[in-house]
Amino acid sequence: MAYEEKTDWLPDDPINEDDVNRWEKGIKDAHTDLAAHKNDMNNPHNTTKAQVGLGNVDNVQQAAKKDFDKHDQDQVRHITSTERENWNAKETPSEAQNKADQAEANAKAYTDSFAARRDNPNQVTKAQVGLGNVVNMKQASQADFDAHLSNSKVHVSEEERNKWNAAQLIKLTGDDGKRIQLQDGTDILTLSSGFYYSIGNSVVNNPVEGDASWYNYDIIEGGSGSKTIVAYQSWSITMWIGMVHTDGEFRGWKQIATTDIIDKIQSGLELHKNDKANPHSVTKQQVGLGNVENVRQETPDGAQKKADTALNQSKNYTNSTAFITRPLNSIADANDLSLPPGTYRLDTNYLVANPSLQNQFPINDNRTGLLIIYPSVNKWATRQDWFSISTKTLYTRVAVNGADYSDWYVLETSEGSQSKADKALADAKKYVDTNYTNQKLTILTGSNAIQDARTGGNEYPQGLTLMDVGQGNTTGYPLGYGIVKNEKYNDYRFTQYFYGTGNESGSYFDSTGTWIRHWWNGSGWTAWQKIAGFAHANIGTTGKQLLTKGELQKINFNRKIKDSHNAFDIKNNRFIVPNDGMYVVNAGLYIENYQRYTNYETSIYVNGVRYKNIAHYRVNPADPSDTTDINIGLYGAATVPANKGDYIEIYLYVGYNGDTIRNITDNPGWYNYFDITEIGGRNFPMI
Repeated sequence: MAYEEKTDWLPDDPINEDDVNRWEKGIKDAHTDLAAHKNDMNNPHNTTKAQVGLGNVDNVQQAAKKDFDKHDQDQVRHITSTERENWNAKETPSEAQNKADQAEANAKAYTDSFAARRDNPNQVTKAQVGLGNVVNMKQASQADFDAHLSNSKVHVSEEERNKWNAAQLIKLTGDDGKRIQLQDGTDILTLSSGFYYSIGNSVVNNPVEGDASWYNYDIIEGGSGSKTIVAYQSWSITMWIGMVHTDGEFRGWKQIATTDIIDKIQSGLELHKNDKANPHSVTKQQVGLGNVENVRQETPDGAQKKADTALNQSKNYTNSTAFITRPLNSIADANDLSLPPGTYRLDTNYLVANPSLQNQFPINDNRTGLLIIYPSVNKWATRQDWFSISTKTLYTRVAVNGADYSDWYVLETSEGSQSKADKALADAKKYVDTNYTNQKLTILTGSNAIQDARTGGNEYPQGLTLMDVGQGNTTGYPLGYGIVKNEKYNDYRFTQYFYGTGNESGSYFDSTGTWIRHWWNGSGWTAWQKIAGFAHANIGTTGKQLLTKGELQKINFNRKIKDSHNAFDIKNNRFIVPNDGMYVVNAGLYIENYQRYTNYETSIYVNGVRYKNIAHYRVNPADPSDTTDINIGLYGAATVPANKGDYIEIYLYVGYNGDTIRNITDNPGWYNYFDITEIGGRNFPMI
């Protein structure tokens, strides 16, 4: 892609990495074109010696000794060490842009306008090139001239001249063009314009205090002590911007939201919006219904639907009876699906005289009555009602998709429905009064609530009881806040549950969970056993880690990928057990290794003592080499019983021959990892 200049610079525009890369590319392209033309030694312009006034000079390389001496002493054309240092220190960002633009323009003009000409386009004469006094006579020796010509210390090359002319007054990067690594303790706010990098927790005023990730910093100074600072966390691709205002007033850091952050927030809002399970725990008192009993009630929509249904049924019934009345006893087969809709009156004598017709109506209620047939579109569903005049009972049946009619069903009257509802309510009250007394299901409050977890089980009432535990209780419950449910059958059959119900936002990672314990009158309470809300952590490494030959050393796992209960201490590289229980510990290391005798052992340590060896690699190759790379991976796992407060670490024994150092690689979390998962809620004693 051709160089593209930027012509709309503003005074406070920051110069970023893309700008510098664009300038460098323009300069490089210009130098490439100039170098290609310069290195063309085939006389691209076809200049002849006659055109430069040297038609009589033989085709030998010569120089007059006096001219050589005069050139050697010429302090105007040669530069000194002081001049070279001064030129290397020149340049400003705006002049760098101008010279980059001019360099490309000059290169294009030189290349495009003169490369194809072969007629000495500039009419160069020997006088113009400083050879007006050259005659066809013996000159200085070629060896002397070549010795001087090859002396790069006293001459300046075109590349050096262009580089110095295009140099910048202030260095924004290191001499190699890369970012400058900051020393530990550097205050970011004191830095001058430039591009830097460092580990976040080794510098002052980092956007995230104590973060062990790598950061890049782009700093551009303005007038009156102002600065623009952009910080990037390289692992998670997260960016912050900070402004130092006039007279050095730091206005703080602002994180720049990327699409993934916005999508995550939007996703969370959508989940919360669609959560119909009362996520804010709204109570009936909060909505002004504190006095409403918890019994099933009709909603406005439900009432409206039932009213609409009643209205439609009334309309259908009215439409089928008000203007469509069939003659007395004008039916021969009540099962005939082609009967026209309407109201048919049948008397007892007619039904007795037609036994087959009589059998088509409800048994023992098939005397004088009214048969109502409702209109049906395309016979998809045909409905019949039979109203027995003698028993004042209404029956209904339906035929769907042309099939035979179903059996007759009795339609309940309002009096009958009310009677059944009254009986159902009475039966429900009787069942509740019989099976759910205060002794068998109650909430213990006030002095009845047992707040001390050390109280014996025989002090609890029988049945199901609930208690609230709060105010940071420290008497033996798993957490300081929660709800206790007691399921006591007798003093020998008693199970107690603890439900952590604390706030899980912010730093309260361990405020929820479920535990269980049992009471036996002869032996007391068992230990609490966790049954839900287990902890898990996934930890990686940052950068390379030097391995010391012949030593057992702890691995510096210091990059949190996931930590459900905030239980991993990255400063001490250890997992601090949040609850009693069993834990699955997995560890993986990817090591820079060479083809020499090697012996590595990975071990799990609990409270500073080796618990289990989980991986071992030992090899003694027949053709050892300190230059042949044979990287290896050590991976293993074990279950670890631990109590709350214990800490788990990973150690590695390092043994090898040769002097080439070994390192744990800086590979990401799928090579170097320390994973811990809580799988059981109780650390049972050893047998």
